[in-house]
Amino acid sequence: NDHILSSGTKTRLSLEECSLVFLDFQTRYNLYYENLGETDFWKEKAGESDFSDYLRDGRIKEELCTLVLLNDMASGLGVTLTDEERSACQAAAADYYGSLSDEEKSYIQSDESKAASLYEKYRIAQKTIDELCSGINTEVSDNDKRVMILQLIAAPSYEEIEQAKERISSGEDFESVAKEVSRFSQIEYQVSRGTLNPILEETAIYMSDGEVSDIIQTEQNYYLIRCVDDFDEVLSSENESQVFGKLRYATWSQSFTSYAKEHTVGISEEIWENLHFYQTTAFTSDDLYETYDRYFCNSN
Repeated sequence: NDHILSSGTKTRLSLEECSLVFLDFQTRYNLYYENLGETDFWKEKAGESDFSDYLRDGRIKEELCTLVLLNDMASGLGVTLTDEERSACQAAAADYYGSLSDEEKSYIQSDESKAASLYEKYRIAQKTIDELCSGINTEVSDNDKRVMILQLIAAPSYEEIEQAKERISSGEDFESVAKEVSRFSQIEYQVSRGTLNPILEETAIYMSDGEVSDIIQTEQNYYLIRCVDDFDEVLSSENESQVFGKLRYATWSQSFTSYAKEHTVGISEEIWENLHFYQTTAFTSDDLYETYDRYFCNSN
């Protein structure tokens, strides 16, 4: 078997394993563009390259190199698979391979054993990330996960925002004034930490339900803020997993980036350059990653 990607240690990705990833990208892009009513996107250009070459040498190469290096890191961290995990990888591979049409099987020139090998590498990579993140605090503070509901009025001059402020102070409804005065059609916003202009956020985070701010000046506009809800319970709960996910990514990617600077992935360019997508939208197999998640999502 020809190995396309290899590391300085023993991690290898074969032509068949790479073809499985190419098939998955082909299927997902088929679905995405077909939903937009497009059928000839594989023939389009992306800069000076064909779209397929652009995708191959960008996102796919990055994903596969990351997979190889995370498997490399696993050795130094003592990360291995249990017998149960290997069995789950084989079961997931049989499930995924069973979803392929004869045309798709011909495209990848592989059998389910290669799918199982690829799933084992994904599992090791996932466990490596878990190990790199093992020291982080799993508790997300209320302040970090908090989502506020705010209403904003933006005006280009101090005189306009001052008039709006006076009208609200005299009893007019904030939202009604905003719809009449504000430069922006959107009045109400769901805001979490880091999503608002820092100058506005500095005031907003200390506001309580129903409170209206003083006039705030930024480089572009003058603002008034009304706090509708200083802690939306449902939205804040939903935001918690996203905040933790960003923390996990920041943690493991820092270690990974340092490792990647000192460890390269060798690529068989001759074979790589001959890997192409079919200009077809006929491939509709199951999602490679969703099949994996069905077997491992409860073990993270």
